[in-house]
Amino acid sequence: MPSKEKGKTILIVEEEVPDRKSMREALEREGYTVLEAMNYWDALRAYQGHPDRIDMLLTAIALPGNNGYELARALLELNRNLKTLFVSGPTGAEVSRFYNMPVAGRHLLDKPVELADLTRRVNSVFRSRGKKVHVQRAG
Repeated sequence: MPSKEKGKTILIVEEEVPDRKSMREALEREGYTVLEAMNYWDALRAYQGHPDRIDMLLTAIALPGNNGYELARALLELNRNLKTLFVSGPTGAEVSRFYNMPVAGRHLLDKPVELADLTRRVNSVFRSRGKKVHVQRAG
């Protein structure tokens, strides 16, 4: 990992404890600091407790309390520079269609998550310039 990425903080929002734990361990091995939340509301509280510290939101699309797109919208209103990476299983794909969001691309990783793919994608999103994900409701 490039030295400028070390020390970055990622907020992982995932309901499934084993998935969240394995993602956390993989990212910590890469030198990232990781905060965890299991649902929309926990994620908002975690972000509010560390607003200047969180550099990336790594969230499942389907979440208890609301969905990952709504979470990203809320956090992007607070920090336009927040990097975002979505994780999606089949339920997330249906939510993606409702929000008219792509179900593929740099900002989406399919479940089950391969940990090597996760770390490559996180590193790629951190290195990307200018191409941020824009989250809005389908009209």
